[in-house]
Amino acid sequence: MRIFSIIVGSIATVLAFLLSFFADNFAYIPVIIGLILGFVALYVSKQNGLRESVPKLIIGLSFLAGAITTMNLFRENEVADDVKQTIEEKKKQEKEDLKDLEGIEGLE
Repeated sequence: MRIFSIIVGSIATVLAFLLSFFADNFAYIPVIIGLILGFVALYVSKQNGLRESVPKLIIGLSFLAGAITTMNLFRENEVADDVKQTIEEKKKQEKEDLKDLEGIEGLE
């Protein structure tokens, strides 16, 4: 049970790190799985008197991946800001072009 928890927990933790940078919302699933399996492996290790360093590492890395995911959720979306700014500039340019056309029509 300990070996299974360590292997699957490690895979979940690595997957959580990858998803925390690319797909923020889906990274919480492997984080939770890594935490649960890390605590199971830690409990089994304490019961059998085995080393506890690997389960603690899995738990710590899962917490770190969860923190990165949470931090990325609160980061501002720069692309959306750039798109809004571009749209506003286009609208201003259209208004200026209409004023120029009205000025040209007034000359004729």
